[in-house]
Amino acid sequence: MAAANAPITMREALTLPSIGINPQFITFTHVTMESDKYICVRETAPQNSVVIVDMNMPMQPLRRPITADSALMNPNSRILALKAQLQGTTQDHLQIFNIEMKAKMKSYQMPEQVVFWKWISPKLLGLVTQTSVYHWSIEGDSEPVKMFERTANLANNQIINYRCDPTEKWLVLIGIAPGSPERPQLVKGNMQLFSVDQQRSQALEAHAASFAQFKVPGNENPSILISFATKSLNAGQIISKLHVIELGAQPGKPSFTKKQADLFFPPDFADDFPVAMQISHKYSLIYVITKLGLLFVYDLETATAVYRNRISPDPIFLTSEATSVGGFYAINRRGQVLLATVNEQTIVNFVSGQLNNLELAVNLAKRGNLPGAEQL
Repeated sequence: MAAANAPITMREALTLPSIGINPQFITFTHVTMESDKYICVRETAPQNSVVIVDMNMPMQPLRRPITADSALMNPNSRILALKAQLQGTTQDHLQIFNIEMKAKMKSYQMPEQVVFWKWISPKLLGLVTQTSVYHWSIEGDSEPVKMFERTANLANNQIINYRCDPTEKWLVLIGIAPGSPERPQLVKGNMQLFSVDQQRSQALEAHAASFAQFKVPGNENPSILISFATKSLNAGQIISKLHVIELGAQPGKPSFTKKQADLFFPPDFADDFPVAMQISHKYSLIYVITKLGLLFVYDLETATAVYRNRISPDPIFLTSEATSVGGFYAINRRGQVLLATVNEQTIVNFVSGQLNNLELAVNLAKRGNLPGAEQL
């Protein structure tokens, strides 16, 4: 595990079994964490219930007798979205509840099955069906609006993530599929990037992606960046890369130069792959988290590798940005809820000393108002 001077600190925020969650429900289909505020667990035994864990008081979970195929807490408020398949049909009944008011806010009968859904903002639910993607606003009595059709590269994929950029002009859908016959255990990652303004899609290979805003010197308007991590088999060689590119460059303004970096997997992690990416807006750091519990940390601006360590002995299946602290949460199959944060006392010295990168050390110190750069 990590040394005392490590730039990233890991701690166990809680374990789900300690608050009465049966290990059989600690899976991707039962647990959701849409933000650092709530974890939601769907139980089907001894009876059907939904458990809401408020991260401010995790030892006091709220258990409600609810039957659903999926439950998502709103990222900001005590609003719960529920999805249940109508018996004997392929239709899904969607409902949004205000827990405080104990009132149903709205509901909708989706004519096709929703295979994945996510709060992409506090006001919007993203709904993914076998063929298309819809957005459903919690405001007013609006119905879901179709945004785009899924690209062919995502056919027969398990959808594992969907997100939008801060301007809601760029949308990204991520799926995984079984590996190629010569390397079936190395899971394939596919991504669809959609531009709302251009109404067109780009199909790419990636296991994880995230958006960020970044201010390029000489441009007063922030640039929209996408970062994505890929690991693929190419002519018998495994290629693992991190990419950072600008979306929709602004005419006549300085643009962000695209960056790429290698993701170095240790030999015994040859079939491991990225399952999640979170970007710390506080420090402009990219966190890439793999299934087998590796964490890669990169600088957003330069794609410089900052740190790599194994943060979990058990497979990680869910992560969420921890906005206020500039880190992230990760949940593993054992039910540990791990919180990763930047070690503010050591990161600048680590980057200047261990990595011998003075420029990045000074930039990090400026960005995060961190100690350690006074003498650089």
